[in-house]
Amino acid sequence: MSVTVATAGGPGGDARDQPGAAVALTGPSADAVDAARGRDGGASRSQERAPRSATDAGITVPQDATMPGGDSAPVEVEAPPVLPGCDGEATGAGLNGQVPADELCDLWDGYPPVRADAAVALARLNQAYTEQFGEALCLTDGYRSYAQQVTAKAQKPTLTATPGRSNHGWGLAVDICADSYAGERWDWLKANGPEHGWDNPGWAQAGGSGPYEPWHWEFTEAVAQVGGH
Repeated sequence: MSVTVATAGGPGGDARDQPGAAVALTGPSADAVDAARGRDGGASRSQERAPRSATDAGITVPQDATMPGGDSAPVEVEAPPVLPGCDGEATGAGLNGQVPADELCDLWDGYPPVRADAAVALARLNQAYTEQFGEALCLTDGYRSYAQQVTAKAQKPTLTATPGRSNHGWGLAVDICADSYAGERWDWLKANGPEHGWDNPGWAQAGGSGPYEPWHWEFTEAVAQVGGH
């Protein structure tokens, strides 16, 4: 299994615990791109990725910080040859933002890492996506350590979950690039993603209970096991 240290970046992600009304849109379309323009410095919009780093410089995690344990049981999937070095096995070990490196796998271009079972399922979705569009699915963010969640919360307070409660912290969420959360590619992902266990959650969709975040996708069965946050 390939291991790595996660990097911060990408739009805020799962923010259901944040107050505020959802954006009233008629559905995913070219308007989704306009909706994203209100996000300051969003990595999905620019499709720029933060440099990979083995440390979270400047971040101090309080000793009394609490992180829910949750029931993070793995979802069984078969490892495809499209993700060499990842056997798709995860035990659900660790806390939110403190998932052991051997529970994570790098994705097809070496970035970002997500939990092994989620990685294999997403690799299968990417294989079908590549066959359809001639190129791999572009991602800006995956697993976030607790310190990276603290950074994201400080940078985008209305678009990120409370540190220790983000599904990025379990390695069960990714943020996709702007070219795939509107138009034909969005339609294809919405039709085919659930077959591979990945979906844009209802709270993040137009008219949902949280911020409109078409870029935020989750490995749904595993997220349900940890209680969504």
